[in-house]
Amino acid sequence: MIYKFSFGIICTAICFTFFSCNRTGDQKDSNASASTANAISEAPVPLSNNLAGLEKKFEQDSSNYETRAMLAANYYAEGHLEKAAYHFLKIYEHDNKNLVALSNLGNIYYDSKQDDKAIQFYEKALEIDPENINMRCDLATCYSNINRLKKAVQILRENIKANPKHKQSHYNLSVLLTQNGNTKEADEEMKIYKSL
Repeated sequence: MIYKFSFGIICTAICFTFFSCNRTGDQKDSNASASTANAISEAPVPLSNNLAGLEKKFEQDSSNYETRAMLAANYYAEGHLEKAAYHFLKIYEHDNKNLVALSNLGNIYYDSKQDDKAIQFYEKALEIDPENINMRCDLATCYSNINRLKKAVQILRENIKANPKHKQSHYNLSVLLTQNGNTKEADEEMKIYKSL
């Protein structure tokens, strides 16, 4: 099985860096946000005290994108994928170059097994941060999940070229090469993985 790196949790720590806009008033929900967020199914989970407090703070000022970012990150951290997606989508609509929103939307759609959507957001995030090798590894995993193995292998080879010590890329490449029947090269990649 190919594994992904998720950095959704660290979003809480860095969201203040990326969200300094205070916009007056929140626009009505767009059909795109609602339909995309609603496509993620989740079991009802009670809100933690932390989330309840953030919800209350956000209700008082729904134009505060720092609070929205913290709310989205906490929803994601606590497994409320639909609500996290909704808030990250609103952030993305406000700022379509927001790396935290883009990467977390990629992670949320990856986690909910919607690889086509995850690919869209990962690729947009990588336009902003093309050297993010962990996200590129996640992107390769999404491509392999939709049977675009050649593209996945290409991305992993590029990762290894950029950073020969990226352990996860070697492991994932070994798995894909094994699936393609290239056992000799797969064994070499697995040896490199184990040596790192």
